Amino acid sequence: MKHFAANSDDISARRGTRVYLQGEEIVLFKAEDRIVAVLNMCPHQKFQKLHDGMYENGVITCPMHGWSYDVRTGFSTNASGKLKQFPVEISNGKVFVEIDDAFPFS
Repeated sequence: MKHFAANSDDISARRGTRVYLQGEEIVLFKAEDRIVAVLNMCPHQKFQKLHDGMYENGVITCPMHGWSYDVRTGFSTNASGKLKQFPVEISNGKVFVEIDDAFPFS
C-alpha cells in the first residue's frame, strides 16, 4: 500500500528526513536525481538513528558506530549488512512510500 510521506521539495540533499508511516520510522534521502526510502534502523545493532547520521554523496553513516550504507543500493560501504528499503513514487511533487501490508516483519 502506498502512503504519502512528504512533499518532494521538503527533502534535503544534505540530510535524511524522518517520517512515520504505519507506526514505523522511515528516512527519505535525495540521492542524485531520485528520492529513496529506508527503515530508520542500522542493521549493525538496530539503532534507530540513521536520520541523525552524516549524509554525503548517497552514503549515510550511522552516528552510533560509524557503519556506512549506500542508500541507493542499501549495502554497507565499510562493513556488512543491508538497509531495509521501500519503493518510492513521486507524483505531482508528493512522495509516496510503498509499505507491504505485512510490515512490520517482526
